[in-house]
Amino acid sequence: MDLPKVKGKLEKDYPLKTLNTWKTGGRAEMVFWPQNMNELTEMVIWSKIQHKPLLFLGHGSNVLLPDKGFPGTVIVTTQLNGARWENEQVWTEAGYSLMRLAREAAERNCSGLEFACGIPGTVGAAIAINAGAYGKEIGELVRNVKVLTSEGEIKTLDRKEISFRYRKSSLQENNWIILESSLRLTAAEDGTAIKAKMKEFMAKRKETQPLEYPNAGSVFRNPQGDSAGRLIEQAGWKGKCVGDAQVSEKHANFIVNRGNAKSENILQLIQDIQADILMKYGVKLETEIRMITG
Repeated sequence: MDLPKVKGKLEKDYPLKTLNTWKTGGRAEMVFWPQNMNELTEMVIWSKIQHKPLLFLGHGSNVLLPDKGFPGTVIVTTQLNGARWENEQVWTEAGYSLMRLAREAAERNCSGLEFACGIPGTVGAAIAINAGAYGKEIGELVRNVKVLTSEGEIKTLDRKEISFRYRKSSLQENNWIILESSLRLTAAEDGTAIKAKMKEFMAKRKETQPLEYPNAGSVFRNPQGDSAGRLIEQAGWKGKCVGDAQVSEKHANFIVNRGNAKSENILQLIQDIQADILMKYGVKLETEIRMITG
């Protein structure tokens, strides 16, 4: 089985727990960090020919990976981190840090990404799930996106060809791989107000979120007209544990790893909470995170 000749880093039997912010998961058969779009495409085509399952990760900040590992190719996009600015418009590759982009926008007196200053993901992953905070979503800023389709075709989609909803997009639903994207921001006279807003958001995040423990951000989508965290707290779940997985005592919509949690511990908590909230309030909580079964 000859691997494609690529320069990007390639590792076999690699620990998944080093690739996600929950710090859980078994071992991957193979992990690849492409250095450019051609390498990514080559590895995708090779994996399909070899009938190997494919998994794409950015910073792994919104995903639960399986304890049994992943029997295929994991492609990590973090080295695809090119960016180009033209006034208030920016083009980025999929692996570019969203937090870094928000800081750079502020330095360039460009408004629109203030909400993203504390979201620890990549731009590509953020667009795929229409990431947002404080009443704003990244889908509002997208002008176009270059994708690799499930048939192996590279195509560029205009904003009108993409459907964005609360923590969802048609890109994710079609299993298309985001390669590059273009965002349109708003020019400001100076960055003082932008930086002040970002500082306010970061302080609020530090105050309300359990940043001292490994976590994957909000676990559940907010049901319409309500808050998942409020329902979970009202139902008495704060502080409850399965193994080393715990519902955060600071924010009930976060599950933290207190040390040696397994993915199955986190999954059990998720399922128990869903069943309890449905029984008590008739509300079906949907997860915001991706759960990979392997």
